[in-house]
Amino acid sequence: MRTRLLGVLAVFLVMGATSWSQPPAVSGSLGVEVAFTPIPPDVTTAITLALSFGRAEVVSRTELSLAGVFAQHLAMGVNLDGIGLRTGMRFNPCFSRYWFEVRGGCCPLELGGLFLVENLAPACQTPNYTIGIVLDLGVAWRPGFFARSLIGFGVQDLYFLLDNDPGTWLTAVSFVWFEEALLHLGYTSCCFRGDGLVLFDPFGLKWFELGASYLYPNPEAELGARVRVLGTLALDWAKLQLGVRVPPVAVRLVTTFDLGGFVAQEVWVEVSFSWVRIYSRTQFNFGGLIQAVVGVELRF
Repeated sequence: MRTRLLGVLAVFLVMGATSWSQPPAVSGSLGVEVAFTPIPPDVTTAITLALSFGRAEVVSRTELSLAGVFAQHLAMGVNLDGIGLRTGMRFNPCFSRYWFEVRGGCCPLELGGLFLVENLAPACQTPNYTIGIVLDLGVAWRPGFFARSLIGFGVQDLYFLLDNDPGTWLTAVSFVWFEEALLHLGYTSCCFRGDGLVLFDPFGLKWFELGASYLYPNPEAELGARVRVLGTLALDWAKLQLGVRVPPVAVRLVTTFDLGGFVAQEVWVEVSFSWVRIYSRTQFNFGGLIQAVVGVELRF
């Protein structure tokens, strides 16, 4: 396994090196994130190291709990004149996932695809492999109208490909069959963003989501709202969002409601100066703290 991993890394570095006209500059970041969940009591830590070599990038994320290392993520990517290639593996602590993604196109058309091999068996037990495929097609004018379509075969939770949250990802299922289709439509301008999401599964409409935000340039501020409605036309949740950035401090508040009233509050705080970024995310409801996350990132 280590030999294969080093081989994949070498291929990506060589591919990136062929497109450099001068020696690549090395940059990167090192981050440590600690999450505390009171019910049930749990403390997890994530250590992320990212290195960039010109157009190539390598990212390692190690997740630890009180019992020790429980997951290791390794991702590599390279950008070749508008075509992006990314691949990655996950161990927990034995091998559990391999994925490969390609994206590219010619403005405004964007094409992409993702191939996934995942072990559905419990950690370090007899393997039970399955594969998944995601087809990605989109058009985008920036600023202006954009549309993106994602179709998943053998995978669920396509929404996680849009939220850019390292703590979430696709969910693999047995058999390569149609599982979900996600359509994302919207419009952006210098001071406004509006979008809609529609998710279908084999049984029909699963949910749809509408959102709109007003953007103010100086100081940077965003005021928005989002609503998700289930396929039964019942309200799932509604969110109010307020974000303000006055360098070096940024604050974001997200309040969630449902038909019963207040559900939860999220508070994001970030402080960035020079080569250091410190951030926190706190979630709570009427019952108290749900989760608290604190992180530090050093850039070099």
